[in-house]
Amino acid sequence: MQGVPLVGNNDGYYYLDQAYTLAEQHIGIEGVINDSRQSMLLPYFLAAVAGLDKMRLQSIAAYLGPILSLSMLLAVLPWGIKIRSPFVMGASAFLALFAPYWVTRTHVGFLDTDSLVPGLCLFALFCVFQFSTKEVKRWYWISLYVVILFFLWFWWRPGALLSAGFIICYLVYPTGNRLDISLKIFLLCGFIVAVGLMIFGVKPFSQYAEYIKDHVYLAFGGSANFLLSSSIIELRGVVLWELGQKSLGSGWLLIPAVCGTICYCVRYRTKAIFLTFAWCFGLASMISQRFIPLFVPVAAFFTAYCSIVVCSWVSSQIALRFALQTNKIEYLLKVACLPLLLGCVFVNAATYQPKTYFSRNDFVLAKKIRATFPPNTLIWTWWDYGYFFKYLTGMDAIFDGGSQTELTCFTVAYPLIQKDMAVAASWMKYFAVSSHNQLDTNMKNEQWSVFLTDFTQKKMGTAEISNRPVALCLPARVYTTSGYLYSFAHVFESKTTPIVNHLDLYSKNGFRYDSSTSSVEVPEEIIIKGYNSFGGVLDTTNKIPEQIDFTSIPDPYLVFSDSSNFLAVTDRVLVESVLFRLLGLFNGDIRYFSPIFFDYRFGGIWLVN
Repeated sequence: MQGVPLVGNNDGYYYLDQAYTLAEQHIGIEGVINDSRQSMLLPYFLAAVAGLDKMRLQSIAAYLGPILSLSMLLAVLPWGIKIRSPFVMGASAFLALFAPYWVTRTHVGFLDTDSLVPGLCLFALFCVFQFSTKEVKRWYWISLYVVILFFLWFWWRPGALLSAGFIICYLVYPTGNRLDISLKIFLLCGFIVAVGLMIFGVKPFSQYAEYIKDHVYLAFGGSANFLLSSSIIELRGVVLWELGQKSLGSGWLLIPAVCGTICYCVRYRTKAIFLTFAWCFGLASMISQRFIPLFVPVAAFFTAYCSIVVCSWVSSQIALRFALQTNKIEYLLKVACLPLLLGCVFVNAATYQPKTYFSRNDFVLAKKIRATFPPNTLIWTWWDYGYFFKYLTGMDAIFDGGSQTELTCFTVAYPLIQKDMAVAASWMKYFAVSSHNQLDTNMKNEQWSVFLTDFTQKKMGTAEISNRPVALCLPARVYTTSGYLYSFAHVFESKTTPIVNHLDLYSKNGFRYDSSTSSVEVPEEIIIKGYNSFGGVLDTTNKIPEQIDFTSIPDPYLVFSDSSNFLAVTDRVLVESVLFRLLGLFNGDIRYFSPIFFDYRFGGIWLVN
């Protein structure tokens, strides 16, 4: 965009949109105090420094991630300073700053709150450590800890709650100090009272409990949100080897990280409670990789610490045998260790190519929407694109990454997956002005189908359809992730629907079909994808789905039309759906969806009638 790098992640467009909205409304940075949203300090900051200048806003947003990523030093340097080891300070700092997963979360064009969270949270833990173990000037560390909590509350609220949990380390740290004993009793009593108020539903404690529970269920894939959490890449777990690769550049480096932890515990004993407690982030990362940035500094520190322990022991053994100076040998060994520790992360950082979620084609779709539809249009699209289209067009989206629930996902997916074009159009027009909370999700299993049929007949048939324009926009990526659409469209049914691919689109170049001999030649990319045979090759030129008996044809289907320049490979569950019919391979019906633009490489835009 005029020489300015584009923000490439979904949430980044949320912060851009919020920042521009705040600037339009002339709400200053002081407004964040009364803002109840969980991560609003970032857009307030962007609005304060960029105002209504979108080029400046875009430029600051694109480069803010790498700049703020230096805050990772707060997570590792204090611990290295505490043990007075320049080697640990330097090696752990570079390991953490260039950790592969950290680079993917803070590169140019990636805008999110992640860039400050690990540094602030681990520094908050260090403040608790200092307060618990020091005997003088403790007020300084507790004051700093409170300031960090206050800042995190507005930067990323779960980070503040997480850092508040570090008080557990203080409670279990043994001390004979009367002041500490009294304070611990006071904190425990306060905690018990707070839990009691949560259980009995007293506000705001019950609200905090609900907030924490929802985040835990989402982050760790609770059964109530399993499909939702599995749909978000950063909430998926990793195996142990992958955890090492993402946090240290190599799975092998987890071995010295574990050994370093053991050595640290042996040397510092009860004082080791604090930093070893942060290994919880490593365990949590195996369930949800969202926690890897918090584990990175812990792994980096203990890996570097293991190196100095080994170098010290080896140098002392060599010095004893050959009557050499221990310090010089140890220095040489540490220098030799650096390539082993930092080689993988440096190579990864040097070869890493930032990837954007959005393609140039997505920007083309946004431009066409803005040029075609009036400002009061509602954009009906899948959640990954809600923030994106809202910011670039200035129009409302049906939902986005911050409001996704099983219900909102169902509301958007259902009309696309079912077969009736009229119902799909009426559904979209109806929910463009009506709340999806009208859908009673308590009607589970068999009751849900009955409820949904009854609801559709009553609301779609008798409701006053709004005159608000609705633009259906389905970027190409939506077709390749149709398995999620199908699963969410059936999320409230009795049988869990597995997430499997139902649709692939390919260029027609290289395609040949002889109906008389049933011989077919397909593009090489179809073979590479793994399609070696087809249950049927369907010529849908000037046909409608009702003219084909799909029950007699096994999956998968290779579908083509003389009026289209692409091929589709699909299956029985999707071939009659509204989503598939909008491709234009079947004879079109523009009474309900008027095509504005479609290209299988870009996606499509339709006016919902």
